[in-house]
Amino acid sequence: MKLAKEQHIQSENYSVFNILSNGEIECSNSLEDDCDTEIPGQSLIYRPARQHIYSVLLESGKDGAYPLVKEWFVYFGNPLKQPELIQPVQPSFPGGTPNLKTLWLAKGPDVEKQRYSTFMACFHLQDEVEELQALEAPVAGFCCLLTYLMMQVSSLSLEDLNAFLALVLCLKGKSAAQLAGLQLAEVDSRAVHLGAVLVRGLTTLLMANSACGFPFRMDDLMPWAVFDGKLFQEKYQQSHRGCSVQELLEGNESLYTPFQNLKSFICKVCMAKKRVIQSRPRGNGFNTGREQRDFNPRFQQPRRSHFVSPYHNQMRGFVQRNPQSQGGGSGHPDRRRFHLPPR
Repeated sequence: MKLAKEQHIQSENYSVFNILSNGEIECSNSLEDDCDTEIPGQSLIYRPARQHIYSVLLESGKDGAYPLVKEWFVYFGNPLKQPELIQPVQPSFPGGTPNLKTLWLAKGPDVEKQRYSTFMACFHLQDEVEELQALEAPVAGFCCLLTYLMMQVSSLSLEDLNAFLALVLCLKGKSAAQLAGLQLAEVDSRAVHLGAVLVRGLTTLLMANSACGFPFRMDDLMPWAVFDGKLFQEKYQQSHRGCSVQELLEGNESLYTPFQNLKSFICKVCMAKKRVIQSRPRGNGFNTGREQRDFNPRFQQPRRSHFVSPYHNQMRGFVQRNPQSQGGGSGHPDRRRFHLPPR
């Protein structure tokens, strides 16, 4: 508790102290389309991950009796008049979840591996640790989140996946001036919704990172490392118009192999969980609330296909992790650079 309080005061963890001290957490604002029934509320999408994080933090559950956590999370139909009482759920982890003293205070390569594996177990990726550790840290965190999102939201399509992957790969090579100068002919409301869902997921990554003893530097999970709203709008609209991979990647041939490797990895993991990611292009147009209400997948059958590609473990050829970043949270970011999301 002393360490959690110190980190909380210094803005070095996210939500952990409130959960440990009060058994309570809140997210009382959201940006989502109530008329878009294909995409669940952000609170509901990330609740399974949060339940695993609560289990890591509330160790009294080892005798089978976890305290309930009070959640004040807004979503359509929830007026926030009273908290929801959420049961922690232990993640699937070989040998059981390590205790907090081990995750937070112990040192050594084995502990670093435990931190990373526990973090991934919170997002149901405990079997994919080796492939993810081969990636550069911000991309590994983004890939973890995107894989979880594709598994949780069945309406997400191959076009959505392509847009997200093109975003994270192209963003790294762009300056702030290039991003500021990006012009869009229109704004697609569904892309705004998906962008908000992804950014909210990054706060869940931050909470898991804090709970697991910082297997990642907090800076590596900040939104500006992996997301830009206008760039995502561009990639989303291009993908749903049927643009080629070359167009999505702006003709940068060096990004083609990483793109295919990440896509193959995510599709492989989803397929192992009986989730086949299908193609459903939506064209190029502004999605109004009426369009969302009129669409009913029970009565409309758009063209569907799915990505079937043998998975080749080539991800180690992709951007390698900086060996110095493998420490278990040794480099907390400068306080001036760590900004919590607005309440």
